[in-house]
Amino acid sequence: MTEATKTTSSATNRRASRRVGVRESVRIECRKGTMGLGRNILKSALDVSESGIRIVVAAPLIKNDEAELYFQNMQLGRSVKRLAKVIWSLATEEGSCCAGLHFDKPLSYVELQSIARPPRLMT
Repeated sequence: MTEATKTTSSATNRRASRRVGVRESVRIECRKGTMGLGRNILKSALDVSESGIRIVVAAPLIKNDEAELYFQNMQLGRSVKRLAKVIWSLATEEGSCCAGLHFDKPLSYVELQSIARPPRLMT
């Protein structure tokens, strides 16, 4: 592997943990700030990992903004709250905002399993 390939590979994927889809039975809310005030701005959750989440929101989020996320698995009755910091943000053509947020405290294995979509079995 050449030095250029090593640099490109490591620059492309700097993730600390694997991303997974979100269960359909999980209700997620996102509010700007850390006080839990204001409306839920979440439109959809694209994926989640132990250390963060990629979401689409109705209101703009700017790098270094703080947000509060609530995860509730309707089937299991489990709920999780995390504070997060916006790492990156992009405006979409529809007027929404796609953003990557980093949790202040990683999700535990049990918390992630209650939020993450189970892997599909190959047949």
